[in-house]
Amino acid sequence: MSGYKRWLRSSSILSLIAASGAIAFLMAGCPIVPNDNSNTNTNTNTNDNTNDNSSNEEPKGDSGLTGAYIGSERCSLCHNNVHANWAETLHAGALETLEAIGQGKNSVCIGCHTVGFGQPGGFVDRATTNALAGVGCEACHGPARSHAENANDESLRPTINISASVCGTCHTDEHHPNFEDWSASKHAAVEPELVPRFAAGTSLGTCGKCHSGDYFYRAIIKGETVSDTLLSGKTSEEMNAITCAICHNPHAKTGNAAEPEDGRDYQLRFPQIAFTTPTNTIAAVQDGSRFNLCGQCHHARDRVWTDSSREPHPSDQVNVFFGEMPMPAAFPEPIVPSRASVHLNAPEQCSTCHVFRKPLEEGIAPAVSGHTFEVNFGGCVGCHGTEEIAEAKLAALEAEIEIRVERLRAALDAWSDTHSLEWEYTSEGGPNAAGQARIPAEIKKARYILYYVIAGGGNGAHNPDYVREGLQIAEELALTAPAPAP
Repeated sequence: MSGYKRWLRSSSILSLIAASGAIAFLMAGCPIVPNDNSNTNTNTNTNDNTNDNSSNEEPKGDSGLTGAYIGSERCSLCHNNVHANWAETLHAGALETLEAIGQGKNSVCIGCHTVGFGQPGGFVDRATTNALAGVGCEACHGPARSHAENANDESLRPTINISASVCGTCHTDEHHPNFEDWSASKHAAVEPELVPRFAAGTSLGTCGKCHSGDYFYRAIIKGETVSDTLLSGKTSEEMNAITCAICHNPHAKTGNAAEPEDGRDYQLRFPQIAFTTPTNTIAAVQDGSRFNLCGQCHHARDRVWTDSSREPHPSDQVNVFFGEMPMPAAFPEPIVPSRASVHLNAPEQCSTCHVFRKPLEEGIAPAVSGHTFEVNFGGCVGCHGTEEIAEAKLAALEAEIEIRVERLRAALDAWSDTHSLEWEYTSEGGPNAAGQARIPAEIKKARYILYYVIAGGGNGAHNPDYVREGLQIAEELALTAPAPAP
């Protein structure tokens, strides 16, 4: 049924001026670029710093810092808090990571570990442009001399750009295919049916939080009041969906990652894991502060079993995970007893399966970034022993859930055939308001459970016992439902 099946490069870095640029998890390796070992930087510097010194440490200086780039320290004069937070991230020491493996002068790698390498006024070497070492402010915001020297001129201020292509300039290729993987995910594009509505100046306030990166960034992250007309007249290509900067804070370590590898932080805007007591009030099931990063969007809306026009919104994955369901105020008792998932203690909760990461195996396999968000059974090995065992267990569960769903549908259809009244929601081809009023509570509860667990159950894997019991209760309700009201 369409109701429960709906789900939810870029030019040079100079044109990718962004306040929310790159993601802060650098993975091993460097982007593939022509390796001609040439440097097209037009800085002129007569200082000869190639001589050896007794400490074997390369001299560091900024005599060549005369072009469009000024370095992050200059930015800190006005943006001190942001700079202080950035200085704690891996981006700040990106060149050091290269130097540590003897690749500090490898032109294939330097472009993504410094500011402006190969661009007029950009990084040349430690001796002449040391202030541009690392992934500093201007790597994502663009050269800042004009802005710094004319701070009151608003036309010279960097434009915030949350496009994933900003991060994709470097977070790409077989070593760290974050951009490619994300591009193949459902996060990469605004839902097609919402594009014309957003472009017409409608629905952004209701649907934008989870379907528009533009709205989420301004309204949720920045706390601004956002009009429905924000995206008026824009095409789908001009709209940002759930881009890197929505989930990652480019400016700071956050400590929100559960088990980051190799001293990383991932700079997640919200906690990667969360534990919450199941509840069934409408306000609670929609409250993102109760949930982990994924649960900021993948939570239920306000539709309850007494509604007749539309099925539950297909976004209740975190609620099913915790074993909860929104109930109308007039009927607060849960239809399905609350029961937290057996997967609640997975090391990274949702990310354990949906953001499984694996480094490059040279000559064997590319890196896995996890940013397609598809299930990767590599994340299941810690609990299930092998990928094959985990996959077999899921297949068995899916088969069981499919049988239970078929039985429930058969029971609902039998009720409809007996009483000559369709059981579906109006939006799914069911009767109009008058017909819906005749459907008994038992059938309404059964169909609600059907859609609720299908949308959020992950074929049962998100919470096997809760989904299993829910479908069993729904079948019993359908089999014992009375005749329609007159």
